[in-house]
Amino acid sequence: MNPLKSIATNMAIPFFIFLFFAIATYTQDRLPNFLFTIIPYLFYALSTAILWVSWHFNRNKFIFVLIPLVLIYIGFEYLSPSKAIHLFLYASLLYPMHLLIFLIFKERGLFSVWGLLKVVFTAAIIALVLYLVYYPNAAIESFLKLKIFAISPYPLKDISVVIGILALFIATAMVMFNRLLIYNGTFLFILISFYCGLYFIKTPNALDMAFLSIDVMIFILLIRETYRLAFYDELTSMPGRRALVEDMAKLGRKYALAMIDIDHFKKFNDTYGHDTGDEVLKMVAAKLLDVSGGGKAYRYGGEEFTILFSSKDAAESFVYVDVLRETIATTGFMVRNRKKEKKIFINISAGLVQNSPKDKDPFAVMKRADNALYKAKEAGRNKVIKA
Repeated sequence: MNPLKSIATNMAIPFFIFLFFAIATYTQDRLPNFLFTIIPYLFYALSTAILWVSWHFNRNKFIFVLIPLVLIYIGFEYLSPSKAIHLFLYASLLYPMHLLIFLIFKERGLFSVWGLLKVVFTAAIIALVLYLVYYPNAAIESFLKLKIFAISPYPLKDISVVIGILALFIATAMVMFNRLLIYNGTFLFILISFYCGLYFIKTPNALDMAFLSIDVMIFILLIRETYRLAFYDELTSMPGRRALVEDMAKLGRKYALAMIDIDHFKKFNDTYGHDTGDEVLKMVAAKLLDVSGGGKAYRYGGEEFTILFSSKDAAESFVYVDVLRETIATTGFMVRNRKKEKKIFINISAGLVQNSPKDKDPFAVMKRADNALYKAKEAGRNKVIKA
């Protein structure tokens, strides 16, 4: 299960976006009317920006999620009332499932096999909805309007509510257990906003505000995802070297820095394979991310990691690094070798230093920490050397 702090942190932004638009809709009588007249233009402008940025940065998931949403919005705005009613029914059924599919599947290149399959799938869904909107099928609609609940969820149909509950349950489960919280939390509130927009469709501007809120959520998610790709390591979910360089530029007068390396990692990779090696990296990273004492861990590259202790000296920081070394050394790791499983133990070595007036910049401190790390290796490994 994901830590509650991580869940709350990643869901805070989409929650406040949802709350802002909900309050604005509820209190719209107190707001200037011109704000609501420009909402459609804002929606189209922001959608265009999202599609362009998503294409430019190869974030195709957002394209597949947004295009059907824009088409639904256009349909509600320009279709005749009878056709808009049919669109309402099929959108309430299919779009939540469409969202979940693109939440669950990983990002692929648009021109890969998987990318082309997604294009075909999305086009097929859009074509099916258009066909049913323009050529309604009485038998299908009679089945979809089947009563399930004693209380009417009008204007939503009972089956739409069932699918909505299922979609919200799956999205909530992914928030709780899937590590891609940055996506899962946002998609959960996209679902909530979508259903709120449909349920309150007869409230003036409610649908417009709901769809614009979804646009804003996707745009913020796109920005956060771009930041994550630039500053976080994909394998371990740790801040990467670029994040380390940024944070080193903000250090104060006193700090400590530890360079850490997994012992005999190349030999381990050669013996058990790179896939198992990746699992070891993730295990070690998870332990390092739990560092106490105000430390912050980074993946420096390969099997090397860095921990920064702001406003701490080397003596204070040594205790926290040595606790991490001991924790990792006593944590068993199951590996399969020649169809047999066995438990092995991973060790790390670390070099720890404190900045001094002689250091020209934090990179000089890092160089001294690296030298201390080599001394830990020479001293027999599984040690922390404080220089």
